[in-house]
Amino acid sequence: MDAEQILLTIIVAFSIFGNTTALYCLAKKKVNNYTILCINLSISETLQSVFGYLPTFFLNKTSQEATLLCKLAAFFTAFPSFASISILTAVAISRVVLLEKPFLSNHGCYKTLFFKIGIASWIYSLFWASLPLMGLSCYTLEATRSRCAINWSPKMLSEKIFLIILVVFIFFLPLLIILVSCLYTARVIHLKFKYFSNTYGKDNIETKRFKSKENKAVSSFIIMVLTFVICWAPYATIGLLSAFTSLAIPVLFLRVAALFSKLSAVVNPIIYYSKDNLYYNLTVAVKFRASFLGKSFLIEDAKKITNNPCNS
Repeated sequence: MDAEQILLTIIVAFSIFGNTTALYCLAKKKVNNYTILCINLSISETLQSVFGYLPTFFLNKTSQEATLLCKLAAFFTAFPSFASISILTAVAISRVVLLEKPFLSNHGCYKTLFFKIGIASWIYSLFWASLPLMGLSCYTLEATRSRCAINWSPKMLSEKIFLIILVVFIFFLPLLIILVSCLYTARVIHLKFKYFSNTYGKDNIETKRFKSKENKAVSSFIIMVLTFVICWAPYATIGLLSAFTSLAIPVLFLRVAALFSKLSAVVNPIIYYSKDNLYYNLTVAVKFRASFLGKSFLIEDAKKITNNPCNS
């Protein structure tokens, strides 16, 4: 294995562990609007990691043509990758909806709505991932010879138009929605802080709580936006360069773009689930069970010692 494959293996291993752990935690939680979308996010990112890693098993780096298996691996990598972006966008939209209607946050009709949003995200992603199979573009062997992907060296006008539209609807539009959602949420929290500050004073407990909430929200929003840009901007840049110029995309740039997109499946669970203290709650539960089991074993051992005829 070369350095790229070793790094990819580490990223995939962390991604699968993080997302399966998140799925386990979410399964233990009461189902609400937020967890519905988070479950979809974990599934999409697990699939992205698994299918993105498959070509390392069967692809020969001396190959000159994309095999059917390679093209299918590319499709099943692109599909959950687009789904992850769509679901992140849906999470951003849901945040605005729940802030607008907080008293209906766990209402039954809203749960149905969020189930539909999750399904719509998968259908939306399937549509974009299927277009290359329908002839609008194609899945082909990358210049790295290590995977198949969307054709980043288009010759036909239709392929260039497809890349432009894809970058707009899979990168720029979701980024805009996430930005607007973060700014709107920060504004709502700031207005609440301002209200409590003007009404009860800056030393009030609620005022301090909202100030802390505002600082935490701003930092988490900056991290969310920067993570999305860092993970997906390389592929968006490649798409725009391929569509508007005749420059040959450097192999190193393609390798970096692929690794950064895989990295999103590791980073997203940490960002989105740490906000809900998901992993912390799991750690507390594990420690509690371990201490409970330890006490149970100690009690059983004490009973055995007490009831042992040799001790009488």
